[in-house]
Amino acid sequence: MNLRSLLIPLYRQHNSLFACLFFFLPLGAGYAQVGLSGDSAVSAPDSVSAQTRVEKLSEGSDAITEYNEAYYVLKKLNAGLPAPPQRPNLQSPQAALEHFVRAGRARDFDEAARVLNLNLVPQGEQAAKARILATNFYYVLDKQIGFDWESLPDRPDGASTEPSMPNDPLVGMPRRSIRIGALDLDGRDVAIRLQRVKVKEASPVWVFSPQTVENIPALFYRYGPGPIDRMMPTWARAKFMGRTSLWVWLAFLVAIGLVSLLAWGVRKITKRQFARADSYWTWGIGDRVATPFALFISILLLFILAKLVLSLPAGVDMTLLVLLITSFLWLAMRAIEYFTESVARDTRQGDIKELAGEDGADQQQWLTYLSVGRRVLLFIVFLLGLGIIFSQFRALQTFGLSLMASAGAATVILGIAAQPLLGNIVASIQIALTKPVRIGDSVLYEDNWGYVEEITYTYILIKTWDKRRVVVPLRYFISKPFENWTMRNSHLIKPIYLHADYTLDVDQIRHKFETLLQESDLWDERIPPVVQVTSVEDETMEVRALCSAKDAASAWDLHCELREKLVAYVRDLNEGRHLPRRRIVVTEDVRTRVIHPNGQKVGKEAG
Repeated sequence: MNLRSLLIPLYRQHNSLFACLFFFLPLGAGYAQVGLSGDSAVSAPDSVSAQTRVEKLSEGSDAITEYNEAYYVLKKLNAGLPAPPQRPNLQSPQAALEHFVRAGRARDFDEAARVLNLNLVPQGEQAAKARILATNFYYVLDKQIGFDWESLPDRPDGASTEPSMPNDPLVGMPRRSIRIGALDLDGRDVAIRLQRVKVKEASPVWVFSPQTVENIPALFYRYGPGPIDRMMPTWARAKFMGRTSLWVWLAFLVAIGLVSLLAWGVRKITKRQFARADSYWTWGIGDRVATPFALFISILLLFILAKLVLSLPAGVDMTLLVLLITSFLWLAMRAIEYFTESVARDTRQGDIKELAGEDGADQQQWLTYLSVGRRVLLFIVFLLGLGIIFSQFRALQTFGLSLMASAGAATVILGIAAQPLLGNIVASIQIALTKPVRIGDSVLYEDNWGYVEEITYTYILIKTWDKRRVVVPLRYFISKPFENWTMRNSHLIKPIYLHADYTLDVDQIRHKFETLLQESDLWDERIPPVVQVTSVEDETMEVRALCSAKDAASAWDLHCELREKLVAYVRDLNEGRHLPRRRIVVTEDVRTRVIHPNGQKVGKEAG
């Protein structure tokens, strides 16, 4: 026995998983496996060619003499076996399967072989091979197939009384072939079928089909016991918790304990080794991937041990497989997150608002692609993993493969149920392609001014000037108008508004504004000083001064600074005579009669 003979069945059953894990192992030569009865060895089977099967049929061993919808008419059935002392009850599918199971439990495999259609076995070899085939077939069925006795018809014609769907046309119709289960063999489903056959004038009976019997050696080679099971004492091979031997469960519990200790050690070693690395790229990866990596290694070893040494129930094997795929997905997603975050951290230096300048345009675009692409990639990896998991279940295999093929397009039902989520994901891709906003852009959104700090596949995060975080769903964000102050370039013009009296000399304000701009380091000198009267009212006029700066933050600081100095200048100019004031014209007739604000008369008439 060598490594190849152990791993090839495992690889053939889970080749999609091995392709994802890039798991390569050396290969050697093949081996033969011994049947349970110990009478003979069952070597690695070769598929019977179509030509050989035709030759056997042409000899008349299983030739169908006529067509009948209720049964197969044969010339002979198991002619190489001795006549039974008592004819078994094989009148219905349930009776035939029950007879086989009862005989197998009683270790009477000669009697169990009566339920097998051995017509594809040469007549002279049937007596010698019948017991071995029945023994091996019972072991496979007992370990791998769970029978639904209630759904198995107990009628001679095999007709079903329970509809499998509304208005099922097959209800009450006689059947001559019934599938009671299926097993995976080299990537294909091998059906386990009962067939109703009739030989000459005898009554029809139900037996396992010759195609099923033909696959027994290959199935036993794939699902049969290993050498350890055959060396165990009788008490250790006693059935416990179903159809599994007691020693298997004990070994499985010990293996869980050992791999748990191994996972703890792998986690410690992984974190320690990455912490000692010289490159800053690997300093923090230990904290991210140590736990999923240790879990993946431990489950992988437990899975290989369970498949190659222990013959666990199919449910336990499937659980381990799902855990293995899940741990690998966790590890892959953690690694993707860490490396993309490392690239983003290396690209982004300092505060997010520093990216708003012209020098940060390339960094903004790269960070936007990285942020959206990382999350889309994680979503695709998640869908691929979900598809691989679904493909391991026969009932969900078609659905799982469709998920793997689309890698982002779920079914119509999931699309409707997850419409908001998928809409946000599509919106994130749209933002990355059309670039209406990028990470680091200065935006004004619904009276909130700040910088785009993060773009996920569901929402956009805006860091406002007062350190708040505004979370906006992407679908909502792109459906509403917003101002992007750094979409083309970061330069911005800010207006300064003053209200002054009509007596103010605008040229003085213009000269003073030019002087203040030249003294300020925030002015980018791209826009010349502009002072204009933009509006007049009954008592004041509005003076607007325009200033420009390299980015929104500098423009805001510059316009606040200049506004303060202009207000102070107007206030101090001519002792404040040009400040806004209300004028009251007093005529000569009114001088002699002045009304005090409290309503009393003052002046000459008051006396």
